[in-house]
Amino acid sequence: MQEQAAPQNSQIIDRLLGEQQQKKSAEIDTLAEDSQVLITTSRVVSIRYRVYFIILLLVLIIFGNSILLPAWDNFQATKTEASDINLQISSFETRKLQSEADQKLIQKIESQQSNIIACLNTRTNCSAIDPALRTNFSFARSYIQLNNLTDPKMFINEKILLANINEYLLRDPVTKVKNWLINKISIGDPKQFFWNLYYVPLKLNITFDTKDALLSFIDNVETRVLADVNYRVLYKIDKVNYDIANYATQQKVDIDLNAYYYTD
Repeated sequence: MQEQAAPQNSQIIDRLLGEQQQKKSAEIDTLAEDSQVLITTSRVVSIRYRVYFIILLLVLIIFGNSILLPAWDNFQATKTEASDINLQISSFETRKLQSEADQKLIQKIESQQSNIIACLNTRTNCSAIDPALRTNFSFARSYIQLNNLTDPKMFINEKILLANINEYLLRDPVTKVKNWLINKISIGDPKQFFWNLYYVPLKLNITFDTKDALLSFIDNVETRVLADVNYRVLYKIDKVNYDIANYATQQKVDIDLNAYYYTD
C-alpha cells in the first residue's frame, strides 16, 4: 500500500506545480499586456502633446508676425516721429533767433552797400562800415553780387553772363583795359543748390599775357563788386589750369567756375 501511495503523491505534486506554473505564466502575460498598454498609452499621450506644442508654436508665430511685429514697428515709427517733433520744437527758438539775426545783417548790408562796394573795389570808406559787417565781408559781397539770372525764354539769361565776363571780368579794374583774350566759353545746365538758389557751371579758356593778368582776373571774380547792379554775377572758382613755372610767358588757361543766382 505504501508503494502505491508514493507514485500517487508524486503525480499530485506535479499537477500542483503545473497549475502554479500556468498561473504564473498567465500572470506574466497579463502584466506584459498591461505594460504594453501603458507604453502605448504613454506614446499616444506624448505624440498628442507634441502635436499640441507644434500647433501652439505655429499659432504664436502667426500671431507674432501678424500682430506683434506690426505693432512693434508702429511703436518704433511713432517713437521716432515723436522724437523728430520734439527736436523740431527744441530747435525752433534757435532757428528763430538765427533768422532774426540774418534779417538784421541783411538790413545793415543794404543800408551800407555803397560803403561796402567802395571798400572792396578801392579800399576806401572801410572805416565807415559797421564793425559787425567787417567780419562778414564774404557774406556781404555774396549777397550784393547775387542776382536773378532767369529768363522767360531760357533757363538762364546768357546775355547777362557773357556781358559780365566780357565787360567786367576781362578788364583791368584800374585801367579798364582788356589785357587778355577769351578763346572759348561753355555754359552748362543749371542745377539747384538750395531752395530757390541755383548755379550754372562755366568752362572758360582765356589767353593771359602774364600771371599778373590772371591774378587781376581772379581778383575780379573773388573780391570786387560790379558797379552796375543789373550785370552783377556771383562766381566761385573751382579750378584753374595754369603753368606757374612759365608765369612770364603768354598762356592759354582753362578755368572752371560756377555762377550762382536765385529765382523768384
